[in-house]
Amino acid sequence: MRIARAIVLTMTAGLLAGCPVTQPQDTPVEARHIVDPETGCKYWLYVPSYYTNQRKWPLVISLHGSKVWDGPIRQIMEWKDLAERHGFLIAAPRAKSAEGILPVVGRYDLLEEDEKVVLGAIEDIDTRYGVNRDAVMLTGFSAGGYPLYWIGLRNPGTFSMLIARACNASADHLERIELTDEARKLPIVIFWGKDDLLPIQKQSWAVFRWLRERRCFETDKKQVRGGHLRRPELAYRFWVERMPDDLRKQMR
Repeated sequence: MRIARAIVLTMTAGLLAGCPVTQPQDTPVEARHIVDPETGCKYWLYVPSYYTNQRKWPLVISLHGSKVWDGPIRQIMEWKDLAERHGFLIAAPRAKSAEGILPVVGRYDLLEEDEKVVLGAIEDIDTRYGVNRDAVMLTGFSAGGYPLYWIGLRNPGTFSMLIARACNASADHLERIELTDEARKLPIVIFWGKDDLLPIQKQSWAVFRWLRERRCFETDKKQVRGGHLRRPELAYRFWVERMPDDLRKQMR
């Protein structure tokens, strides 16, 4: 009975990950579907209409939830208005390990493949548009937490911050990550809804505890109002609050 109940709860979380995108969609330009020439991997990218190559741009990489109910296109849809208004690039790759219905625990090949896709996308975007390497934020929603923690904690020099938005997490995955001093200094915010699904709440608490016990003292947790919602606006606010003053002034 416990196993059946856990499966039902996990499936419910996956269904809610498909919650509608409520953010404005009337941006001046459309997102682009790009193929990385080096890896052949695909990702969606939104570049603000006033882009110029005269400066380097902050970048957000957003990892989607369970594949049937969420995906890279929805991630771009929820973030692109913020990117247009505040002046940053937003990219959303497809993550094979982002699966909350039947979690891919043990499929480290998928996590490693997603890691290559994300790192490759950052390099490709930098080549095409110019990325401010001091302002690259990695975020995930729901099952996007699996690749979020795996990629972010294994590559702390690549990211200025990690933000988990009502994310799943796996103790099995975390235990296989060798934390470095650089990873321990990486700013991380973990937040979830007060009325979120119980597995999400428990896993968010567990990963916060795991990180703090391993001296990741730049990790914060926040419980916010509501249920299993996307909340890119809140993630953006946390990101900007942690930026150095000179970078914050570049945001519109």
